[in-house]
Amino acid sequence: MRILKPLVAFYDQTLVKMLGWKSIPGSDIGFLYLVPKVHKGKDITIKDGTIIRKGDAYFEIHINNTNLSTLDTSYGSLFKMLYDELALVGDYMKLAENQEVKGVLGVTLLHRLARRAGFTIMDIQPKWKREMVSLGENFLRYALIKEKPKKYGKKRVAKECWISRDQVMVMGESFQEGENSNEVGD
Repeated sequence: MRILKPLVAFYDQTLVKMLGWKSIPGSDIGFLYLVPKVHKGKDITIKDGTIIRKGDAYFEIHINNTNLSTLDTSYGSLFKMLYDELALVGDYMKLAENQEVKGVLGVTLLHRLARRAGFTIMDIQPKWKREMVSLGENFLRYALIKEKPKKYGKKRVAKECWISRDQVMVMGESFQEGENSNEVGD
């Protein structure tokens, strides 16, 4: 497992450089990359009623795998980091060049965490793509796990996790309200 971590780090850093992925602007922890995309598939309906259609702009988020070893990756900390990073995405969406962005997509094994944060969870289609993505995600999970893996660990299935612009903007507003209330001593 020790040999896998440097290989995964090299792969991850190479991919990030080749594709030009950037950390979320304003992030101190660098938990997620933010990648602008244009939707090319079938219509996606998010649970708040937002429809992502072919040609619509959205952001794709990716976990910064090489940073995970320096972060607290307990469930509660992951949720807080995701929420905080999405609040920053909400701020970024306010910029003029991002007014057309309709939502955010993450593809992950951590879909239960994403559901708790308000994402709409969907199976990756077609099935062969779901299997390939899940294989890669499970490999990353195994290579980057901090503790010794269980002998017969459960293979998890990656899912698409969508959240609308409006939902992200609300996160940003509630995050700012929380910051303001802390400043006045509440």
